[in-house]
Amino acid sequence: MGNGKEVFENWMYALMQHSLLQRLILALLILGLAKLLLFIFKRIITHAEIRGMDPAARPLVYSLVSYTIYVVTLLLVLHIAGVNTAGLVAMVGAASLAIGLALKDTLSNIAAGLLLMFIRPFKAGHYIECGSIKGKIKGIGLFNTTLETVDGLYVSAPNSSLWGQPIVNYSKNVSRRLELKVGIGYGDSTDKALGIMRELVENEPLFLKNPVPQFFVSALADSSVEVAFRAWVKNADYFNLLWKYTDEIKRRFDEEGITIPFPQRTCHIQGIDGGNVTSIEK
Repeated sequence: MGNGKEVFENWMYALMQHSLLQRLILALLILGLAKLLLFIFKRIITHAEIRGMDPAARPLVYSLVSYTIYVVTLLLVLHIAGVNTAGLVAMVGAASLAIGLALKDTLSNIAAGLLLMFIRPFKAGHYIECGSIKGKIKGIGLFNTTLETVDGLYVSAPNSSLWGQPIVNYSKNVSRRLELKVGIGYGDSTDKALGIMRELVENEPLFLKNPVPQFFVSALADSSVEVAFRAWVKNADYFNLLWKYTDEIKRRFDEEGITIPFPQRTCHIQGIDGGNVTSIEK
């Protein structure tokens, strides 16, 4: 280690003996090398994405490496120009505590971004919900995570806000359960309604056979009896099947004479003069 340090110090001493033009040329060479390193690193990241790296991690990884290259390049250029970089580094180190306290929220975002990248609770393209934040993941940056809502809006959320709360990932699992509830009249047959639901589910190949679909009366509501089914589907098919069979059940119930009642209330009004009781339904 001692020999290596002596070689470096001798090299830097020889460097300081060069003329201004030589220093300028060397500084330009270092800047060119920095740009070359950034170009090579971009190619490495692109290749890593092809090999399976999560595209969401690209902004964070690139920011960390590029900022490191920028800092090292700046220090080298300043040293070539004759600036005492050892003193500069010491000054920055002394000021780092104050800067860290002043920028504690910013530093927590960086730390949260690193944790999100390594633990990977989500990937690019996943749809998540975290508190009031909802959307499809676009990328994890050094300070914030970018998302896109279902209606195409851009969302930028601090990394710490995602790390500090439970994350619901709607895309991570291959399958999920679809549940559909429909209210029918108290005078209608629950067996008949559940039979129609069972027929629809059994004739749809996109409903998974395992776990076994369930058909049941879920509640006795004020104005209706709720019948329901639960069936597992592939994540990609969830919304298409939900929309399709919400409409299909309504159509089949109409064909079979099964009513889906409006909310109803029965009011009994006693006349002031002690007259007859009047019933009003609405």
